[in-house]
Amino acid sequence: MKKVLDLNQHLAEAREKILEEAKKRAKMIVEEAEREAEIIVEKAEEEWRRRALEEENKILEEAEKEAALRISEAQRLSRLKISQEMSSIIEELFKQAENELNHLNPFEIEKSLENLLMESLKYVDKPRKIYVSTGDVETMRKILSKLGMESVEVAPADIKGGLILESESGITVDNSYESRLMLAKRALIPIIRKSLWG
Repeated sequence: MKKVLDLNQHLAEAREKILEEAKKRAKMIVEEAEREAEIIVEKAEEEWRRRALEEENKILEEAEKEAALRISEAQRLSRLKISQEMSSIIEELFKQAENELNHLNPFEIEKSLENLLMESLKYVDKPRKIYVSTGDVETMRKILSKLGMESVEVAPADIKGGLILESESGITVDNSYESRLMLAKRALIPIIRKSLWG
């Protein structure tokens, strides 16, 4: 359970770091675009001085349009880069989390499976079968025995950890590590995007 709490804390810290870095990068890109826009406007003003007064409005209008286009393009590119960086960082973060889950000690695995089982039982009336990773079959049988649920079948599944519970009525609760990481990822990405783009 401590690993799960550490993982949640690690995810929260990583999210804050991602947000801070993304905001810094976005600010730098926009500031650079604004500097370029100022240079463009200055060049346009120099050009205006060389031309006749009747062309003044036309030149300034074109320069302002060009500056606005460059700023807009720089902002678009900065958002795209931030989005790509954010996706890359999130992917790396979840790879690290998955790696940590693959290296839990036996006590942590047993505690995790017991917690996931108790959570899953909230959604199921009568459990019929529980799927766990091949290495967790005996641990799950031990937990079921401790809870007086020896009649529930335990079967190996192609998951990295956690469990998938089936009820007699056909309800399936997927509490595998893969499923939980996917849900965490789906929840995290919109939060990060909202904090970046408002």
